[in-house]
Amino acid sequence: MIIKKAGKTIDLTVTEFELAVFLIKNKNIVLSRERLVQEVWGYDYIGESRTIDNYIQKLRKKLDWRDRIKTIFKLGYRLEE
Repeated sequence: MIIKKAGKTIDLTVTEFELAVFLIKNKNIVLSRERLVQEVWGYDYIGESRTIDNYIQKLRKKLDWRDRIKTIFKLGYRLEE
């Protein structure tokens, strides 16, 4: 999938794209890892998984969202405007 930012094309995997879209649709809302897994991956969250953390790191880097995706300790993540 492709996203354009400031005229620059950024290639994302399907999952990265779906996660980015879900974060954008829920801007300024804290989203738990459980909710992200259910909404993006489509299954119930089981135990400790670093999958979400890895995908969030990829989006921060690829989309230059280091300052926009906030980690909310023990809760999840929030995309800020």
